[in-house]
Amino acid sequence: MEFYQTQMGRAFFERQIPQLIDAVNALAAALSKPAPAAVLPVAADSNFLRDLFFGDYEPEIYKVSPELQRFNRAVDQAHTSLVATLPEDSVAQLEEYETALSERNIAVTEQAYQAGIRVAVQMIVAGLSPSISNEEVD
Repeated sequence: MEFYQTQMGRAFFERQIPQLIDAVNALAAALSKPAPAAVLPVAADSNFLRDLFFGDYEPEIYKVSPELQRFNRAVDQAHTSLVATLPEDSVAQLEEYETALSERNIAVTEQAYQAGIRVAVQMIVAGLSPSISNEEVD
């Protein structure tokens, strides 16, 4: 008598093999789906969208950390000692230079912020859409 003809063989082929096939199909389906970009719930301030809309959102890069406070104090001390050694006309030139430098830094920060927003949106969109392989594109 062959195994498939026994009671255990029938149970194996009629119940266990179909369950095994279903499990393998479920695994294959799960592996073929792209991984999510984020697992919800993502920790976010409950007023994030409201603050962003009304212009009240302040990203962490603008919050003054203890390290940034140390740098600010060092810059202020260096500026004060430099101004004390310069004649008045040089102080005016220094102020013009600082104004130009500040305007440039604001433009660079603004550009970095815009680039960061673009990258964040691209990351979100990439995480929400299925990936396209090179073979599918051709």
